[in-house]
Amino acid sequence: MMKKKFFGTLLAAAVMLPVQAYAAENKNSADIYKLDNVSVTARKAEESAKDVPFSLSVIDGNELTNRGVKNFEDMLKQTVGVETSTYGGVNTRIVRMRGVGSLQQVSPDDTSVIINIDGIPNNAGTATLSTMDIERVEVLKGPQGTLMGRNSQSGAINIISKKPTKEFEGYVRGEYGDDNTFLTEGAVSGPLTEKLSARLAARYSGYENQVKYYRTDEPVSKPKDLGVRGTLLWEPSSKTEVTFIAGYEEVNNRPEFRVLMPYDDKQEVDIPEGASDADKDTNRYTLEVQHRFANAVFTSVTGYTDVESNEKQFIYDGVLFRKLRGVTGDGSRTVINESTAFTQEFRLSSKPQDSIFWVTGLSYYYMDRDLINTDAWSTFQPTYTFNAEMDVNFKTRSQAVFGEMTYPVTERIKLTGGLRYTWEKKEYDADWAANPSNPNPIRTASDSGEIDDDYMTGRAAVSYALTKTVNIYGVYARGHKTAGFNEWATGFITGTREDRYYDEAEVDSYELGFKYESADRRFGLNGAVFYNDNKDDHVLVYNYTINASDVENFDTVSKGVELEGYARLGRFLINAGAGYTDTEIKSIPEGSASGAEKGNKVPDTPEWNGTLSVSYFHSLPSFLGMKEPVFFSKLTERYVGSRAGDPADNFEFDSYHKLDARIGIMNGGFELYAWGDNLLDERYDLFGWYYGVSAVDGDKVVIGMPSKGRTLGIGAAYYF
Repeated sequence: MMKKKFFGTLLAAAVMLPVQAYAAENKNSADIYKLDNVSVTARKAEESAKDVPFSLSVIDGNELTNRGVKNFEDMLKQTVGVETSTYGGVNTRIVRMRGVGSLQQVSPDDTSVIINIDGIPNNAGTATLSTMDIERVEVLKGPQGTLMGRNSQSGAINIISKKPTKEFEGYVRGEYGDDNTFLTEGAVSGPLTEKLSARLAARYSGYENQVKYYRTDEPVSKPKDLGVRGTLLWEPSSKTEVTFIAGYEEVNNRPEFRVLMPYDDKQEVDIPEGASDADKDTNRYTLEVQHRFANAVFTSVTGYTDVESNEKQFIYDGVLFRKLRGVTGDGSRTVINESTAFTQEFRLSSKPQDSIFWVTGLSYYYMDRDLINTDAWSTFQPTYTFNAEMDVNFKTRSQAVFGEMTYPVTERIKLTGGLRYTWEKKEYDADWAANPSNPNPIRTASDSGEIDDDYMTGRAAVSYALTKTVNIYGVYARGHKTAGFNEWATGFITGTREDRYYDEAEVDSYELGFKYESADRRFGLNGAVFYNDNKDDHVLVYNYTINASDVENFDTVSKGVELEGYARLGRFLINAGAGYTDTEIKSIPEGSASGAEKGNKVPDTPEWNGTLSVSYFHSLPSFLGMKEPVFFSKLTERYVGSRAGDPADNFEFDSYHKLDARIGIMNGGFELYAWGDNLLDERYDLFGWYYGVSAVDGDKVVIGMPSKGRTLGIGAAYYF
């Protein structure tokens, strides 16, 4: 308690110190946050962020470090208009933008936001958790099917890692805090020969889970993550670059948990110790070849990803089932996911600073995934569908041709048009065999299916340079998500197959916006209003009485407004954003079992959300042998408003504030700092699910995953 009070006082002082020291002379920190013109590859060719004719948020890698952002979820939660949820586990993330995307995810392929890691597409389940050694993150809002392709129905996220340097450099960082939270990270970069340079980065981190075993203080897990990435940059000539990236990520002891809501001071599950566990290993390889011709840039990107996860799940949490049914039982299963994905893209594009922007190309994607249910048993429900050996295979092939151009009609007016034509094929095969302990008279069953889809996506935009510093634009985009297979369809066991498929989904998106950047780049402000007409997006409906899942398709609309900006005021750097999103379910399929009603809100999409980050640097007199010490502080606030928990409005997520801070001293390449995460100690919801009505007292039974509470710690870094 004394330690928490001490850190709390220290962090509170960080908010006051900038105000007291603002008038002092500062010689060293003026260039620490120099705001250069931001170049992005949001349209797969280099250009200024200000020239991109749709909403785009760019987060610099140094800004992620200064905010203390260490993982994928925290990064997205600090971006206006992005919604993400997870209940732990290694494959449970759902990402949507502006209320567009699956209302509940049906499978890992059922995602509306594509995540590109160094140009290689990933879904939310296979994407990296870590923000290790990142150059920048680009968040592209609105349908991005024109250039990003499949599964970018509502947006895309580009994660670009740092590349090798011509000069020797690197850093090491270490942190430690409450609940044995720790992080060790480092990178080294430099030339190997005159034409070959390399970069190696690694991170090892962990913490103790906030969920405890029933009536104990023992955490149910102690997750530990390991990441290593090596990059080679070969420049055989002044016009050619070849980049090879090899990465490995290991996620250990990260099982999924469903905690009974509302949460008490202690979040508990009643399962045998060690009964749930989950690990995931990811190998990722990228080869990019770029050659600059006289009038164009040729790029080839080849990627291969290999992911394997193993999740041991104890089925009957005593806390939950005593509330739900008055009794509990024993049961467990192991779920194994093994997937490989290959992607190849060739493209030609304009050169940076060309008056006409254009890009065109061909892409190919292939994925092969096995989902295995094994080591299953249940004494409480022996006829449980998954008291069986089940092996399901999914294959996806996708080919596309695409192109986009921005043409200056006049000095001020630019027109943008782009199209993509995609051919996609999905295959599914399932084999099921009841365990000896399962009394089901059906002993074996099998199923298969195939989906062929070809579709056009595109974008049309017009932009107008109102002044030299202000652009206004309007854009229409069509997004598409191919039909697919319900990951856990079991209707085929009894001879029905109605739960096997989910339909394709489409969105028509309209946006009007402006982008302002001052001539000295000390101020910037972007704003947009949007309207999304979403057809046939997916809801996973689970009937716990018969242990079966089904998929339904709803029509929804979302509309809103967003503002994001930055300002450099003396020694302060301020980043802020706010958004309003109004959503509505417009149609419900006949005979729906979801309980949803027309007019209900899209779940887990807050009406109001916002973020504020304030940085401050100030030079100090020499002391303790430090010749040029600089005081720095960073305060970050994230607000998420209340939102519906599910399509039937059975429960609601409360609004919350998440306040983080970081203060310290830097001298030369050395930093020493204190940090605080979730300073207000709020237990906000990461996920929620309605189980039904309690057989014990008739109450609604809702489970969720609570966030971690306040965490305080210290850290040190050295840059060389």
